[in-house]
Amino acid sequence: MKRIFLLSLVFCSCAIDQQKLIGTWQAVAYFEMGQAVATPLDSVSITFTPSGDYKFKSIGFYEEQGQYRVAGKYLFLRDTTEQIPKERALKILFLDSDSLKIGMEADGKKRTVFFGLVHE
Repeated sequence: MKRIFLLSLVFCSCAIDQQKLIGTWQAVAYFEMGQAVATPLDSVSITFTPSGDYKFKSIGFYEEQGQYRVAGKYLFLRDTTEQIPKERALKILFLDSDSLKIGMEADGKKRTVFFGLVHE
């Protein structure tokens, strides 16, 4: 009985509280392979809605949107702006009431983006 309780506790502690994602997040720092990268982040943001939709804006005029879901510590984004919608997985490294840290790998490089919750 104790073993089942401990196992349940371990699995629950690994799950992300999806409600904490709701809102608009502004990028504040970007790291590649553990090194800070100086890049203008003022236009980089992601918004999550309670209905499961997201909108991502990046440098320049790049935008994407679609549905998101959370499974364990992973955030799955399904970009429906593409003719054939693609889903990609990002790892939520940290999430609290006003900080979000996302890890990903692209072009064989580990990348980390730190976001702060926009308070309106």
